Amino acid sequence: MSRRNGSRYRILALDVDGTLLDRDGTLRPSTAEAVARAARAGIRPVLCTGRRYRRARPIAEQLGLDAPLVCNSGALVKDPRGHRTLWRADLDADALAQVLALFRDHDEPAVSFRDNPPDAPDFVVARDPMGRPLFDDYLGLNRRHAEVDPDWADRIDGGVHYHLFAIGSRPDMLAFQVVILARLAGRVRTFVQKSPRYQGTMCEVLRHDASKWAAILHLAELWGVAPDEICAVGDDMNDIPMIEGAGLGVAMGHAPDAVRDAADHVTGDHDHDGVAMLVDRVLLA
Repeated sequence: MSRRNGSRYRILALDVDGTLLDRDGTLRPSTAEAVARAARAGIRPVLCTGRRYRRARPIAEQLGLDAPLVCNSGALVKDPRGHRTLWRADLDADALAQVLALFRDHDEPAVSFRDNPPDAPDFVVARDPMGRPLFDDYLGLNRRHAEVDPDWADRIDGGVHYHLFAIGSRPDMLAFQVVILARLAGRVRTFVQKSPRYQGTMCEVLRHDASKWAAILHLAELWGVAPDEICAVGDDMNDIPMIEGAGLGVAMGHAPDAVRDAADHVTGDHDHDGVAMLVDRVLLA
């Protein structure tokens, strides 16, 4: 990668929902054009999202990007050219068994994502419908990509697991996060956050060292890029590790205080060209 404009940054790590996309889930032309300007200047845009690979790819395609995608809050890195897995943070069997026991003990149905070919199911659940409105809202929007296996959680050696979640009300998910961390602090990483696509709030469970930042560092090492040559921008709790670690960590203007406090710079919000403001007023200035 060249520094055609003299910018010190060589990677632009971009969250998707709430950062690239506005509150309606739309990629605005002004945002897409700003990302293209950064790319032309030699700053490589990389999408870093909580979305699974299937749902991250269309955004990359809209932007004309073929760089690897950081998916599942950093637990999976995929190269869209051939759908090759570059990095995955699998939960170890013991931690996974303890996590699943907590899901069972607290009557929280689990979703586990699968790293499968694009035409195969990419998550597994025990049953469908679940009989819980917020859970069934998720299933209703993703049903054709689901594997239904009543016994999957009893066969933890039957496949790799790198990203699990429960879905429910925000108070319930925050309470469940406390339960998980009381048992497994230092063994797993958890995020509680809400996707604009779904009615419920998710409590996500990943390996303790999985994060968007860890995934970006993996790519940076491959590309010979130093951490201080990375700019990372996001708006939610799973963006904090990359915002804190990057040479320039940027929070969107509407981000919660914890995200803003972690940032070196706060740009505009996702409805007012926050990414374009960052590119034009900071990165390419």
